[in-house]
Amino acid sequence: MNIHLFAQNNSIQLWNDFTVYKPLQNRFSFDCEVSYRTNLGSSNKWHSVNVIPKIEKSLGNHWDLLLYVASINTLQQQYYNTWELRPGLGVRFHFTPAKKLLIRILGRFELRNQYTFETRIWDVNFRTRYRLEEIYFINGESFEKNNLWYLLSDLELFYSIDKELEERYSDRLLLRLGAGYKLSDRWRFETIYTYQFSKNTITGEFSKDDEGILRLRARYYIK
Repeated sequence: MNIHLFAQNNSIQLWNDFTVYKPLQNRFSFDCEVSYRTNLGSSNKWHSVNVIPKIEKSLGNHWDLLLYVASINTLQQQYYNTWELRPGLGVRFHFTPAKKLLIRILGRFELRNQYTFETRIWDVNFRTRYRLEEIYFINGESFEKNNLWYLLSDLELFYSIDKELEERYSDRLLLRLGAGYKLSDRWRFETIYTYQFSKNTITGEFSKDDEGILRLRARYYIK
């Protein structure tokens, strides 16, 4: 079954994310993101539940190393359900070119293992991701301050090295704009709107007719 043959209705996706973060010894840290994602206002429903534990290692003042394994259960459409196991490795470079401004550059390599329940078939895909992110602090100069408001934006490109998986919203180019609030050393909240370009078919070009994404994110930091 090729799910890309089905037309995508214009609607909006809603992503609800909750992340727990814990610093560890020797400049390591651990976090785990749990999210529920769906599309609203579309007759061709799509749902996804994501659990993404991640280990980070700070390599100094400007470099971080990331290792994660994502578990993703998705109803692609009626009678088409998938589960994906996605280990990934990433490197992040970050710096402050100006007061109140933080720049992050992140590159990731992912091995995507997708199982389709209806066909009982495994598909494997190698994918790279490249993100340029900017954070502007409104009433502070860094995340050290509480009751902090900040703006964020980023551009991310997803590129499949080999055969694409049978899924909706593949090989995306994402533009994100949002705002965040750091309440305390333990809590941060963000609201982000994403404009995405996706391929409607495996061999198609990027489309501007796909869904936007409203992302509501909460982070809890264990000290």
